[in-house]
Amino acid sequence: MIRTKIISCALAVAAVWALSACRSAKEAAGTAGKADAGKVEWVDKMAVAGLKEGTVTSKMDFQLQVDGKSLSVGGSCNLKRDEVIQLSLVAMGFMEVARLEFTPQYLMLINRMEREYVKVAYADVPYLVQAGVDFHVLQALFWNDLFVPGRAGAWQEQDFTMERLPESTVMTTRGAGLLQCRFVVDLLTGLIRNTTVAVPGQGSVPALNWTYRHFATVEQKSFPDQMTLDIAGGGKRLTATIALRNLKWNAKDVPLTAEPGGKYERISPDLILKQLMK
Repeated sequence: MIRTKIISCALAVAAVWALSACRSAKEAAGTAGKADAGKVEWVDKMAVAGLKEGTVTSKMDFQLQVDGKSLSVGGSCNLKRDEVIQLSLVAMGFMEVARLEFTPQYLMLINRMEREYVKVAYADVPYLVQAGVDFHVLQALFWNDLFVPGRAGAWQEQDFTMERLPESTVMTTRGAGLLQCRFVVDLLTGLIRNTTVAVPGQGSVPALNWTYRHFATVEQKSFPDQMTLDIAGGGKRLTATIALRNLKWNAKDVPLTAEPGGKYERISPDLILKQLMK
């Protein structure tokens, strides 16, 4: 069913690229290089440029294109630093059709159209563990942060190589991890303009390209409010656009969603991947 497949793809925007990468590649190596003496300076500049604490709540416009089909829905995006990422997709302005929730302990997708859901700990999904993808990676993407997969949000300057370009600084993870991450940092603002996550040397493996189109001012800090996500590889392409509006800081708490009961069926995360790959 097309409607089910499109809703399922919403989860892929945040995680399925990693599932596909881990199943399609055996090994990958990061790029080695000499550390630049100015690296610490740029990391410090990035740290003070954006909002990095508290709770951000907003309305959301979500557009998705996959397999020649498109979907546009409204909803909300609620983020509580180090605790939860919560996305609600709403059709016709009032009916929730899907909810995605990520915490440090688990990820959950609720498909209200088909009364089914996925709830699983990252540690119980071998291909997520192999890639080092967890809550901290997803949080970094939404909050415009640097990250190193598998480090639980912690990293050091020497984890990156640095290349200076005329208008940006490119930070690339180094080492022997499966995924290589490349961050394009604006020289003027210290904000990340683009993040790419890929398996080096594996063009057939889907790669994630996350572009920050615009930043809003929240508590005198910058916060990304317009983002485009592009997942391409293996002959498939998925593009999503997230636009946040009415951003508010620490305006309300973000309670965790209760696990659905009643007529909802709990399904395996593998089923989501199979639906997407059809």
